[in-house]
Amino acid sequence: MKKRTSRRKRRRNEKDSETGMSEGMALFFVGGEWKIDGFMHVKPPRWTKEYDEMMVIDLVQRIQDDLEELLARAYPTYGKEFAQRFDLNYWRKLPHYYDYEVYLRCGINKSVAEELGHGLWERIISQDAATSRQARDEYQQLLQQFLESEPRHAANALAFIGTQVAEYLENLFIKRNALMRDVAAKYNLWPVNLGIQEKKIKGVTRSELQRVEFARDYLVELGLNSQCGFPSGHRSGAEHWISPFKLAAEELYRKMLLLKDDSLRHWSKKVTPWANQLFALTVPITKRNSPAWWKVAKVYLYERWDKAKEEFKPLIEHLDFKYPIEPSPKMPYESNIKSRVIDNSLRDAFIALARPDL
Repeated sequence: MKKRTSRRKRRRNEKDSETGMSEGMALFFVGGEWKIDGFMHVKPPRWTKEYDEMMVIDLVQRIQDDLEELLARAYPTYGKEFAQRFDLNYWRKLPHYYDYEVYLRCGINKSVAEELGHGLWERIISQDAATSRQARDEYQQLLQQFLESEPRHAANALAFIGTQVAEYLENLFIKRNALMRDVAAKYNLWPVNLGIQEKKIKGVTRSELQRVEFARDYLVELGLNSQCGFPSGHRSGAEHWISPFKLAAEELYRKMLLLKDDSLRHWSKKVTPWANQLFALTVPITKRNSPAWWKVAKVYLYERWDKAKEEFKPLIEHLDFKYPIEPSPKMPYESNIKSRVIDNSLRDAFIALARPDL
């Protein structure tokens, strides 16, 4: 009769292992074959009842909302800084919740209290006055630590999601090449994971950018920007040297593309001759058709100047003119300023967006 190994002996062997890890925790490189072959773990589409009822546009909206919430938690003072920078009088009228710290200190937040300590919220709302008072004091003491840690957690989450998305796109490029080439052709920017590695060369430590060759080959093979009709802008603020006129020109071009592509024409009560000229423009803007694009854009800009000159305020001030424009012996005529802003600087920036003729 075959002797059965006792459970007691197996447990003793596990305890005596050098690492001390259980069998489940000790598993290594499970699924190595499919990982080497480039297969990532992907759940089937519409895997749960919740997802089964959602369209792609619903997923996009929810993800965008969640990413914006993470961004807000990583930069909780944004609203206050923005208001103080651009309109201090308006900031003084804002409700206190625009100041995130004040909002959390003045009104105890249930979810924050539960995150600060298990059972803290229940003690805060306790009917016993002494227990409630002690819990409220504890909340205030722990809150500063929370205000320092939450932005770090949110920023870390954004970075993690960003690198994961770039990895998913790389994998889709390998597995669904034709699909991703078709998608990438319409973008002029694309997320790629890059890294920095410290290397010692002749006794000197240098920072070396990793995956540069891969990124170049990857973007070229993707066909990035080969059919881009709606370019991305430079709104992040990371490129400090970007001219305000370049930013304005990019926004002008994107607005014209949106108006042109709106098949329902929600923006116009009637189709004007100007609208017909806009619809007739060919996409994208190129060196050959850029004069036609500018002719249409100029009509729109002149109209905005007459109706809402304040929209041009940052561009006027960038050219060292004072705003509001007031008649003065030291100031040029308004028509001259208008020409400098629109006909010269903004026109040059807009025409510079044109792609080469192929």
